[in-house]
Amino acid sequence: MSLFKQQVIACPACGKPVDFNVAYSVNADRRPDLRDAVFDGSFQRQTCGACQENFSLAPELNYLDTGRGQWLAIHPADAIDAWKAIEAQDLAVFNRSYGDRAVGVARELGAGLKARVVFGLAAFREKLLAAEEGLDDVDLELLKMAIVRKSPELPMGPGVELRFVEVTVDQSLVFAWLDADNEQVIEMLQISRQSYREIADDRSDWQPLRDQLSAGLFVDMRRLLTGGAA
Repeated sequence: MSLFKQQVIACPACGKPVDFNVAYSVNADRRPDLRDAVFDGSFQRQTCGACQENFSLAPELNYLDTGRGQWLAIHPADAIDAWKAIEAQDLAVFNRSYGDRAVGVARELGAGLKARVVFGLAAFREKLLAAEEGLDDVDLELLKMAIVRKSPELPMGPGVELRFVEVTVDQSLVFAWLDADNEQVIEMLQISRQSYREIADDRSDWQPLRDQLSAGLFVDMRRLLTGGAA
């Protein structure tokens, strides 16, 4: 089931109290509207009645979609530096719920799930979009690394991340450099799907990085760039 708790959150603009129905878990099989809300940007977003500031909460929840084979542990974007410890904790949660420590139907369901850890709403949405488009998230991260390697100038900096955000009519993949705090777009670029296929089919040159990226639940190129302090 999907679990929510009513909480009072201080508006980040004026500090006035705002009633928020905070999500702690989402079952997309039973609540597909919540998955839709992640895509359209309305998930965990509220407007302050005092100053009309429209803001979203930093996510801290589990997401389950057995139909699409996804189990995600979503954390705030600013928790990224502790990814190693968080990944270990979430792996234990998954194993108890659906993995090698689960029993019965839960363990059967777990056999069809791909477990992942993500940080921030943009990363959350990216995993859902990749599954929707039939793209392997490991190969998608390798494509991002190829983009970084080939770009002479990058808008990289604290809180800036590269995210897969859209597919065009001609099936090109659209990426955006985003400010992780507010998801404001800094720069966008289109990459042909053929570039993705070339990486996905390459089981030699890209394999060492593929193995590193897929070594745990945190499948993101930042796994290779961020130390992951305990």
